[in-house]
Amino acid sequence: AERNRGRSTFLRPRPPARDMAAVAAMTARIAHRSANGIPRRGTIGRRARISARKPPRRPLAPPVAADSDGGFGAGVATAPGVNRTDALDAHVPIDRFYTGLRQLHASPDVFVVDDFVTPEQCDSIVAAASTRAMDQSPVVYAGWTNDVGDVINTAARGPALWLAALVTVVTAGSAGPGLGAGVAGVAAYAGAVAIAGGVAVANVKQKESALKALRTSTSCALDGASDGERAYVAAAEALMPGSDCARFEAPTVIRYRAGQRLAPHFDANRGADVEDANRGGQTLATLLLYLNDVDAGAGGVTRFGRLNLEVTPRKGQCLVFFPAAEDGAFDDRVEHEGTEATEEKWICRIWRHEREVPPPFGLPVGYRPR
Repeated sequence: AERNRGRSTFLRPRPPARDMAAVAAMTARIAHRSANGIPRRGTIGRRARISARKPPRRPLAPPVAADSDGGFGAGVATAPGVNRTDALDAHVPIDRFYTGLRQLHASPDVFVVDDFVTPEQCDSIVAAASTRAMDQSPVVYAGWTNDVGDVINTAARGPALWLAALVTVVTAGSAGPGLGAGVAGVAAYAGAVAIAGGVAVANVKQKESALKALRTSTSCALDGASDGERAYVAAAEALMPGSDCARFEAPTVIRYRAGQRLAPHFDANRGADVEDANRGGQTLATLLLYLNDVDAGAGGVTRFGRLNLEVTPRKGQCLVFFPAAEDGAFDDRVEHEGTEATEEKWICRIWRHEREVPPPFGLPVGYRPR
């Protein structure tokens, strides 16, 4: 999600799963529910929009470096008075005694794991990716169903009703009251709602096009076959007890060359129950494995702007955070970015979803890392 000053838009590094038939069906459903006064369905927090009123900003602590010395809890940068009972902090469980685990921030929790895989296993993953086509990393305007739904709801409850009433009155005045006037009013209502939906979809496509310039890296999806990928997947399962790799998206390797970046964005999706239904639903955990070292001060850091936290890539180190709570509630506190690189940077990402992720998005059916 691209963070503009004063407003957030939602960007997802994945291809969209929609077509005009789906849009038309959704338009019809929303119009029917609006006309009959039926409230919209959805889990509270997952489909809600950000309030126009900005929440008070928490005081920022000094930036925390990922290579701070210390064990569990080292480098915590939580502002005083943060309420740890926040429902968003109820994320996917992790083994807090996992070897090499260090906490960089609390509420929301952000961790790094040193030596998550060996340098040789990192090289194995890079070698596997190097045999595949590295295309420009895909971008989609996430939450598009919410935006289209909002426009359709507004039209269905206001302008479309006014137009239908006007057409009905005018038709009744010219042709006399009767069935014909009612049919004309219904047709005008349906047409107005359809036009509103079409305009909203066109607006989403325009935003997607603009967002592509904000992600300039290249990437490819792997299949878990190399030694490094197997070690990475096995370590991810061990770090998150109860998280079977069937709920993982296949490891995705992302390469940043000098001058490339990824603008501030979110990994979770407010419209995940619809838009990501075919890929396991909401993204609950992100694991970013750094495959090479990046010199301090050379750019290419992972930055959490709202937390005043930066992580400099270290080969074999894994950054772990939670884009949504375990119940799927979207957490906007973990907005992050990949700053402009001044030298080549390689990372490998695993997303842990709510449900099993089928191929081609997930690992092969029956896959086991060991």
